[in-house]
Amino acid sequence: MKKEKTKTTTPEPIAEADRVPLKEKLAYGIGGLMDGGGVSMMSCVMLAYMTKNGIAMTIASTIMMIAKFWDAITDPFMGFISDNTRGKWGRRKPYMFFGGISLFLCIFLVFLPVREWGVSVGGFTAYIIIMYLLWNTCSTVTQVPYCSMASDITPSFRERNNANTVKLIFTAIASGLGYVLPLVFIEALTNPDGTGFLFVPQLDSTQFWLCMSLVFGTLFGGGLVICGIFVKERIKPKTPKKHFNLKQFANSYAVPYKNRSYRWHIVMYVTAFICMDIISALAVYYATDVWHGYELFGMKMSSLFIIAPMMVAAVVMFPLARVMMDKKSKQFAFRMGLPFYIAGGIMLAAMDPSWAPPVLVPIVALIMGLGFGGAQMMPWIIFPDTVDVAEMATGQRPTGTYSGMMTLARKVGGGLGVGMVGWVIGALGYVSNTSNDPADYVAQSDTVLLTVRLTLGISVAVFITIALIASFRYKITSAKLTRIRYFIEARKSGKTLTDEESAEREALIAELYGKVDPEDVVDPSVKLDEEGNVIEEEVETDVAEGVEGSLERIAETDEEIAQTDVDTTENEDKTSIDDVEG
Repeated sequence: MKKEKTKTTTPEPIAEADRVPLKEKLAYGIGGLMDGGGVSMMSCVMLAYMTKNGIAMTIASTIMMIAKFWDAITDPFMGFISDNTRGKWGRRKPYMFFGGISLFLCIFLVFLPVREWGVSVGGFTAYIIIMYLLWNTCSTVTQVPYCSMASDITPSFRERNNANTVKLIFTAIASGLGYVLPLVFIEALTNPDGTGFLFVPQLDSTQFWLCMSLVFGTLFGGGLVICGIFVKERIKPKTPKKHFNLKQFANSYAVPYKNRSYRWHIVMYVTAFICMDIISALAVYYATDVWHGYELFGMKMSSLFIIAPMMVAAVVMFPLARVMMDKKSKQFAFRMGLPFYIAGGIMLAAMDPSWAPPVLVPIVALIMGLGFGGAQMMPWIIFPDTVDVAEMATGQRPTGTYSGMMTLARKVGGGLGVGMVGWVIGALGYVSNTSNDPADYVAQSDTVLLTVRLTLGISVAVFITIALIASFRYKITSAKLTRIRYFIEARKSGKTLTDEESAEREALIAELYGKVDPEDVVDPSVKLDEEGNVIEEEVETDVAEGVEGSLERIAETDEEIAQTDVDTTENEDKTSIDDVEG
């Protein structure tokens, strides 16, 4: 059979009121610096920062996990608060503006050098628990509204895509900075030679605190403040505020996972980024403990020789991933390099300093980065397609709920991954630095060194294999997406489907969504706002308004009416009481 040629469609016209100026797109992208770099920064530096300041590995890992479970409560709750905010500033911007200021202050508190002031390890542990939970709360207050703002910035799909492309560039830059700069700072803090690292001189705890706070506080907090000031919310909520309902709140955790495509997409996303978080957390221990005493390019072995090549290679792969996405599919672009990722992880684990030259470390990391590029780029490009499937199946477009659960899954997954790694290494004898000087080196046993290597290799092999399998189970293609959008538009326009089209729609729902809960389906006659929420206050026609108004007035006058016969037409504005005969 000959393949039918795809008809070219005229690009969606953009109304002047819906157009987003370039400076506003840039402000929106700058707001994404926290979105791209916040989790990266904490996952790569926090575990090492705690253990270098005396907290036991198992306790440090537990602190990180507690913070992520705290997110599991606060993220959906913040989504509810933001969705029900009404004001002249909008429902997202106030939280980004004031939350950005809070983040700037909070990061100063997290890395405050209290150990240098003579605070005991126990006191520092209690302090870091409170401050880390505070940081995660401030992060939630800003990030949930920011991620939801993607659907509020403009009703034009083209302008949304353009704005999100700008955001993707900024988040990629922030992700690289979030992984690399903290490692440079912590290497300069913990270097026992007292010579600093790269372009950063030797840091004491106070200088490390100032570097982390000023650099990342300005980038993350300042970016959100700029976004809150300059970005407009062009889509206003049309529904009234909702009262908090505990049952509905609990149900919001489960709703996205009824969507089969969304489930596989989350597996792809979370496993790939759990792996990156584990590598980032282990990189410091792999470089400074496993390769302790070795030099490369005239410098002592550093975690930067692992993370930097990975991030550079990943960014280099972005254009190829984009081409493969158009030529093949999004899931192909996601998985095309994963075998290299697995091979690189196994090689890092297998390399023993007794026989492997140090130069192999950045080379292998570069290979891993080539494999990670597509996996880093694709998840947020795939995400809207899963929401399209939900809209086709249920008539609702739950973008906010889906993005909130995706962000939450990323946080909890990363916390669990890093936490489990810390527990394993700690249980096998890792010794933390209990002195007041983070630069003091504590030698680790051969068992711990082998555990670091094996944990890195096994984690990469297991999690990336799961991501690879999930990408084959994700079934949305460009051709199917075209039909999905056809059925969505048909519903919106009130078009009646043929029997053949109805059967095709049901087949797509069964394959891509799964079993549909009747309670989740919105009747086609019900009007929805841009986010898929039911508009309860509006009434469709003047006739309905007239009948409703008449019945209300009849009730007010307490007239007993045995039978009501209202005869109205579309040209009549309202039916008066005198026109109703009882």
